[in-house]
Amino acid sequence: MSMLVASGLVMLGPVVIGRAIDAVDRGTSRSELAQYFGILLMLAVVEGFLRFLARNTINGTSRRVEYAMRDDMARQFMRLDQSFYIRSQTGDLMARCTNDIQRVRDLAGPATVEIGRALTYLVIGFIFMLTIDVTLALIAVAYFPVIAIVMGRFRQPVERKYREVQDQFGELANRVQENISGIRAIKAYAQEDSETETFAIANRELMRRTMNWAVYMGAFWPLMIFCAGASVVLVLWFGGRAVVAGEMTVGQFVQFLSYLAILSAPLMSVGWTLTMAQQGLASLRRVTEVFLAEPLISDPENEKHINEPRGEIEFRNVSFSYYDEPVLSEVNLTIPAGATAALVGSTGAGKTTLVNLLVRLHDPTEGQVLLDGVDIRDLPLQELRELIGFVPQETFLFSESLRDNVALSREDALDADLDYAVETSQLVNDLPQLTHGIETVLGERGVTLSGGQKQRTALARALLKAPPIVVLDDALSHVDTHTEEEILRRLHDFMKQRTTIIIAHRTSTLRAADFIVALEANRIAEIGTHDELLALGRVYANFYRRQLLWSRLRAISV
Repeated sequence: MSMLVASGLVMLGPVVIGRAIDAVDRGTSRSELAQYFGILLMLAVVEGFLRFLARNTINGTSRRVEYAMRDDMARQFMRLDQSFYIRSQTGDLMARCTNDIQRVRDLAGPATVEIGRALTYLVIGFIFMLTIDVTLALIAVAYFPVIAIVMGRFRQPVERKYREVQDQFGELANRVQENISGIRAIKAYAQEDSETETFAIANRELMRRTMNWAVYMGAFWPLMIFCAGASVVLVLWFGGRAVVAGEMTVGQFVQFLSYLAILSAPLMSVGWTLTMAQQGLASLRRVTEVFLAEPLISDPENEKHINEPRGEIEFRNVSFSYYDEPVLSEVNLTIPAGATAALVGSTGAGKTTLVNLLVRLHDPTEGQVLLDGVDIRDLPLQELRELIGFVPQETFLFSESLRDNVALSREDALDADLDYAVETSQLVNDLPQLTHGIETVLGERGVTLSGGQKQRTALARALLKAPPIVVLDDALSHVDTHTEEEILRRLHDFMKQRTTIIIAHRTSTLRAADFIVALEANRIAEIGTHDELLALGRVYANFYRRQLLWSRLRAISV
């Protein structure tokens, strides 16, 4: 509303100027001129104040839109499941959350202001022009339909070109993210030149797409200059003749030219405004794609709950395929409450997939996973995952203190519980080596810690959480043998009270299990204790002999 009123006041200025000129032409007094000057000054002050309010309102709204969209996108990222991130690139998602949302903000802010200003000036200004001379008014706006047609024709190509620019920007951001995250591997294999060239190729492609987009946008400015110039020439010709013929006063002619100048300002910036609008629309579509994405794993409509969890796990006729490739086939396995089961098998046998199904990172293609007799798909995701302490193969640490990284699983933990987790995981032996002990801030992804320290930090998280079910997916593979034995000894009492699934390659870790499940060719090949499976002389026995041989070879090399 304030913008509409401000635009109306702007249009009153030429009226005052025109009357002042006609008054001078008639021989007016200084006092009358002073009145016109005072009116112009008052209009300028009020118009400036109203425009300030309008811009503050719109720009403030656009900032709130930006904040809300970024906040909602962060929530959406937390809601989406692993399948979304498998098919998405990290850098592209970062670009959508930052650069694209900024473009949407510009669409909701400056672009809206300019479009609103242009429309109000056009409507109100044209009405005032008509009151002066209908023919001259039609001549002044004769080129507007041409501009509208050209803009309509260019809209989709420009938007498509900018979408290509943003997609390539996301690709470039992803390349930067991968290079920074993998800088150790790049330097270890002397791939600096190769990665630099790969980045340069992506950067050149971004420049090429940007230039293609700029070619389209560059066509608007010359067109606007030509049309506006032609309009001014025609108005001067026909308007001048009207003044000479006495059909229009000098003041009215100046008033009309003032309206033409007022209309020209926003119309001359139509290229910039259109650029901003097309950028915003293209970015809005990219942002909307994220918001419209639905997780494949979600909370059930009719929730069930486990009031007193025991920890009994059952895989009933479970099969799972990944992109039509079978990973697990007809798995039937029951792990009694409080029991410890070890999963063994060659790489790709499906061990990690099996535990991923338990924590619902994926859902089985066929069959059911039951927890205390309840299908886990009927449990709320948060409730299910609170029942499980999961230590995955790939440990992720945040760039926070070691204490905060351990306490991720239980932020309200007491110091005594934290001390128990750190001591049982044998992290306590590493604290004196850290600058500030447990309060030491780790680098990005825990870069300041060794592989074994990272694994023990992840183990400490699970210990601090103290859930009824614990899953250790190759959780001690980077820990030395002596430390592993000490951890297993300390874990003995902890595991007795909980259902535990262990995936490991070291035989010392496997012996801690009540029974061992050997997988082969995506199926369960055999189940039994260590001694029973050795006596069978099949899958586990072969696995055991290979691991034993590997341990001896490693001992000799040391």
